[in-house]
Amino acid sequence: MTENNLAGRHIAVVGAGIVGASCAAQLCLQGAKVTIIDRALPGMAGPSRGNAAHIAAPEIIPMATPGIVLSAFGMLLDKSSPLKIPLSQWPFLLPWLMRFALNSAKASHHANIEKLAAINSSVFSDVEQLFAKVGLSEQLQRDGALYLYESESSLANAADEFAIRAQYGYQTERLSAEQIYALEPNLAKIFAGGYRLPQWMTVSDPKKVVSSLVTFCVEQGAEFVCEEVLQMDKTSQADAKNVTLHYKNGGVQHFDKAVLSAGVFSKELLKKLGTPKIVAAERGYNLTYTDPQMNLARAVLFGDRGVVATPLDHGIRVGGWAEFGGINRRPNEKHFAAIDNIAGQLFPQLQRQQHYRWMGHRPSTPDSLPIIERSAANEHIVYALGHGHLGLTQGPTTAKMVASLM
Repeated sequence: MTENNLAGRHIAVVGAGIVGASCAAQLCLQGAKVTIIDRALPGMAGPSRGNAAHIAAPEIIPMATPGIVLSAFGMLLDKSSPLKIPLSQWPFLLPWLMRFALNSAKASHHANIEKLAAINSSVFSDVEQLFAKVGLSEQLQRDGALYLYESESSLANAADEFAIRAQYGYQTERLSAEQIYALEPNLAKIFAGGYRLPQWMTVSDPKKVVSSLVTFCVEQGAEFVCEEVLQMDKTSQADAKNVTLHYKNGGVQHFDKAVLSAGVFSKELLKKLGTPKIVAAERGYNLTYTDPQMNLARAVLFGDRGVVATPLDHGIRVGGWAEFGGINRRPNEKHFAAIDNIAGQLFPQLQRQQHYRWMGHRPSTPDSLPIIERSAANEHIVYALGHGHLGLTQGPTTAKMVASLM
């Protein structure tokens, strides 16, 4: 696809998170006139503000793995488990859970690995290219990541996943406890071993990445509209634009084409279009310690805890978990306290007094695959949503796919 082949096209991008912002930037680079619409200011809400800051191309293992359905019940009974489902959410989550169970079958699981690996195969080059074009290259940290385990059994159980990553070209290096502490001396001395993944990047601040992408678009002539979209229709007039957006404030705007990339908030719009998708709000929690008084050299993922730690330009972020709690429930204060306690266990020298909290809704699909396709209701609308934990990772790749569908 050549640059500027969308010149003159007026394209709406509904959603200014990392996926929407990446799509908007790519479309601007190809000459489109872009209008970005979101109910919140860019980078100020949702996963794009508080995510773990990882560009994790080796993450090609779907959440639905063989045997996970049985183990999930045990996790739900464990207060320290990273999986949480409030009882009130079970009726609403049942269609997602049923599809998740089907995707945990061995054949489906392997097919989904193939699809994720195909998407992620160009992630690093796509990220580097887009970031270079919009002036964000200095945000990229290429320090790799560590996956750590606290027992020999959990380390052994993880071996197959790292072998799969290696099959798809991602380097994995087995580490002893001594090697781990040589790399990260401020870790608690509780780890049996782990793996180093050199092909892993992080960003210094994901909020800055999103806001900078939108700023780039505005500098290229794009418009940002802080408004909620209630409906997306085909335009009725024969000589008019192809897509009509209806705003909560009563306004109406017409476009040649549109991208729906509003994460979990896409669900109602998808229903109104007559093309519902099974996407659940997977709520993540984290704490960012702004005066940690200790050093963390790279991203660390703790396999037994379901949390990650990432060095940012303004501190250390610790968080993770998966709470399927819908979009309307308030954050569970106990989860913040639990993560703070875990952070203290993992990093005994961490100064935890100064921190800020975040809870956001990851748009999670039962097969861990993003939804990137033309709408069956209107060929001039493209869907780009459902990236789960990999919005930052797959955003620029998704943007290239979206542009090709335009």
